[in-house]
Amino acid sequence: MRQYVVPNKKIVCKILHISGTHVHLSLRRVTSKEKKEVMQKFNQERAIDVSMKQLLGEKEGDVKKKILKDFESLTDFAEEAKADKAVIEKYIPKAKQEAIRKIIEKKKRDLELNHIIKLKCLEEDGVKRIKKILDVKDDSTSVTYISAGQFKIKMIVKDFKEGKKKMQELLENLEKRAKENKCEFEAKEEKSK
Repeated sequence: MRQYVVPNKKIVCKILHISGTHVHLSLRRVTSKEKKEVMQKFNQERAIDVSMKQLLGEKEGDVKKKILKDFESLTDFAEEAKADKAVIEKYIPKAKQEAIRKIIEKKKRDLELNHIIKLKCLEEDGVKRIKKILDVKDDSTSVTYISAGQFKIKMIVKDFKEGKKKMQELLENLEKRAKENKCEFEAKEEKSK
């Protein structure tokens, strides 16, 4: 246990059950995805907290109390403020509203979607056909050669659902082009590590 839990180290664990004053936790039952999500939310919360301390100074404690009465966390407040500008006006002093708005609207990190595609063309001009199939005219998408007949498609997106939809449309379009050029086409999603 001591090799995982040391003073001042942040860990993610699952609460199995609570009996009286004892809390039963599990470190092993937390998936890497859950751990990543919790740590991202924690870091986001901390970043918002530090920003508010710097901008609001002495008023920070009062403003935070006011926000946390209505919202579960500062992250929830930030998400709500992105959608509705009136939220900032309700909680933040007028002089600091614009600065807080800029911090909240800071660009979220872009997401990356990757697919591995296999193309096989037995025609004489197979290389030309494959190049024609893979000619993608989209700035957010890149195609990289991996090995004989294998390519990686990388798409940078802001919204995961929209990105998945866009990637699916692209793959369908590539498959259609492959059939038109008498090539075999296969695609599979590359799992993130």
